[in-house]
Amino acid sequence: MQKIIVLLALVSIGFSASSQAGWNWPEDETMNAATKEKQAYYKVLMQTDKYQEAFTTINWLYKNTPNLHESIYQDGSKIIDELLELPDLSDNRKAALEDSLLWTYDMRMKYFNDKASVLDRKAYTAFKLYYRNASKYAMLRELYKELYTFSASDISDFNLTPYMTLATYYYKQKPAELSATDVLDIHGKITSVIDEKIMQGGNKEKLQKEQDKIDAFLNSLGDIISCEFIEEQLVPKFKSSPEDLNLAKKIFSYSLSAKCTDQPYFISAGEVFFQSAPSYSLAKALADKYYFAGKYDKSMYYYQQMEDLALDNEQKFDALMGQASTEVKLGNKKKARSVAYEALSVKPGASAAFNLIGNLYFLSFEECKAGESKVKDRAVYLAAYEMYQKAGNTEQMNACKEQFPSIEDIFNESREEGSKITVDCWINESVTLQRRQ
Repeated sequence: MQKIIVLLALVSIGFSASSQAGWNWPEDETMNAATKEKQAYYKVLMQTDKYQEAFTTINWLYKNTPNLHESIYQDGSKIIDELLELPDLSDNRKAALEDSLLWTYDMRMKYFNDKASVLDRKAYTAFKLYYRNASKYAMLRELYKELYTFSASDISDFNLTPYMTLATYYYKQKPAELSATDVLDIHGKITSVIDEKIMQGGNKEKLQKEQDKIDAFLNSLGDIISCEFIEEQLVPKFKSSPEDLNLAKKIFSYSLSAKCTDQPYFISAGEVFFQSAPSYSLAKALADKYYFAGKYDKSMYYYQQMEDLALDNEQKFDALMGQASTEVKLGNKKKARSVAYEALSVKPGASAAFNLIGNLYFLSFEECKAGESKVKDRAVYLAAYEMYQKAGNTEQMNACKEQFPSIEDIFNESREEGSKITVDCWINESVTLQRRQ
């Protein structure tokens, strides 16, 4: 009697379910009733932890009404998860259950669409099952490869590090199947997804931690990235497609990792990268490279870009000092001084700026001497001294003192120590007259 009461209750529950949207109940009256009973019965079995019996019951639904409702596959996954926790499972039974678990995701995609979301779950589930099983790596790779064809918003944060974990393990155990190029491609894809997630307003701190993890996995592979690899595998492709942004980003970032920044392809890739995604750090890298390569017109351009992209006064100061240094190299001393003073307006008292101006004055003796007055000719060192004094550069202050006019020179020209004297030439500043000790 008790059994009949339970069955009647189950049927009642089943009929209640029929009012829910999205259910595809059979039109045949007998099959409809049986389906509703089975659907209600496995629910009760789940609630009473009778998972094996629930699995048998739900399989009847899979066989007879495969498109009944997405929830039967969602529940099926939960049932199988519980069965996989049972002790003393044979290897064959465990493998069969694992296959069934992944099959439930396939059926959800087949009958109920929402492929991106379901594939996202399937890939992660498969990873947890098989990340230590090398025989499954090819299958896992295909799952993640397909998942990463969707947009960043379709890929869960929990599926970032697993893909790189898989690539690392796969490469270590089967490098003939997953090459170094493949690993780097995967790393690049994950990085692009993280970048896109951040741009879409994702949790930057959390996502940066994921980036740190995938970078650590890549670094754990040792010399997988080398200058030779970049030059042999990537540069020829870049020469054929010089506008390929993704390839440019790879060459640039890999060159940084492998310390190949002195190679010409580093700058070439960096410029393509910058045109598409300008940033302060990228502008600085290019500016410094061109500066030390002696290509001052180019370095000036990127130092100016740095100024435009600066996020704070410290960055703006560095950008302006880069411009001032470049003006020095171009021989534009007056302009260099002007930019250095502009840098001082951003960062008052900065010793680097005062040192730069001091160097300009110190090195202007030959240019500015007129040969008519020893005191006036040596006044450039007085001007340099005052700049070095503001910078706190005692070494250069002492070097200037050695070049000050002698007391005899001052006396012979009827001048007084401590008086003001104007430095002519491009400097055109008033300084205090001092004598050489």
